[in-house]
Amino acid sequence: MSHARSIQRHPRGFTLLELLVVVSIVLVLLGLVLFVGGKLGNQAREVTERNAARQSLIAWTNYALDHDGDLLPGYRSGLKAMTPDGAPISDATIGVAGNRYPWRLAPYLSFNFDILYVNDQQDYLKDLRLNDYGSYVYAVATFPSLGINSTWVGGDEVDGCFNPALTDMLGNFYASNLSQVRHPERLTVFASARGDTQPNGGGRSIEGYFKVASPTFASRRWKPEYDPEDSTSSGNVSARWNGRTVISRVDGSVDALPIEDLDDMRLWADRADSKDWVLSP
Repeated sequence: MSHARSIQRHPRGFTLLELLVVVSIVLVLLGLVLFVGGKLGNQAREVTERNAARQSLIAWTNYALDHDGDLLPGYRSGLKAMTPDGAPISDATIGVAGNRYPWRLAPYLSFNFDILYVNDQQDYLKDLRLNDYGSYVYAVATFPSLGINSTWVGGDEVDGCFNPALTDMLGNFYASNLSQVRHPERLTVFASARGDTQPNGGGRSIEGYFKVASPTFASRRWKPEYDPEDSTSSGNVSARWNGRTVISRVDGSVDALPIEDLDDMRLWADRADSKDWVLSP
C-alpha cells in the first residue's frame, strides 16, 4: 500500500466579487428584457390606437355620406343623440353629453365604445359601466381616447362657429361639408387627446378627451412648450406615444406625428396658408 495519499480537491465556491458580477449581469439582462418588452408593448398599444383612429374616421365619413356630405358637428347643442335603446339624450337629464361627438357617432360604430376607448382607457370605460346609467351616459361622452378637431371640422359653438354674426363677418371659416375641404390630405379630424382630471373628484389627469383645440384661433391658444402634466398646454392634444400623437385626416390616412409638427395651423384649418395662421376678418 502506497504511503502516498490521494489528494481530494473540493470545488472552490464563488467569491463575493464573482457573485456580484454575476448578479450585475443578470440585472442588466433583465433590464434589457423589460426594456424591449415594454417598447414592444408600447408599440402594440400605439397600433391599437391607430386602428381606433381609422375606425372612427370611417364612422365619421359614413355620417357625412348619410347627411349629404354635411360633417358631424364637433360640439353643438340641440342635436339629436340617442342611447342604444332609442332613448333621447337630453340636456335636462344628461347634461351636455349629446353635444359631444361620441354619442352622435355611436350609431355608426354600432354603439361599440370599445372603439373609442382603447388601451388603458378601456379599464376606465369598464369602471364607468359599473356606475349608474345616467353617469355612464354623461361620462362616456367626455373621455374617449381620441378628440375631434371640433373648431375647424364640423364646427364648435363655443368658438362661435354657428353664430350668424360671426360667420357673416368671417365667412364660413370651418368645414361644414365634405365638398368644402380643399386639403383632405392634411386636415386633421381626430387626434390623441387628454383631459384634466377624472370626473367625481378622481384628482389625476386622464388620457382621453372629446375634443382637441388647434394652436391658434383668433389668437395663440397653445403654450410655447408641451407640458405632459398640463393638458391645456397643447389644446388637450396628447403626445403619449414617445412624444408623438396619433392623428387621422379627412383623406383617410392615419399617422403619428411629433407634437412639434402639429404646431402648424395648416394641419388644423383648411383655410390656413401658413404655420402661424390666425383667424381674422
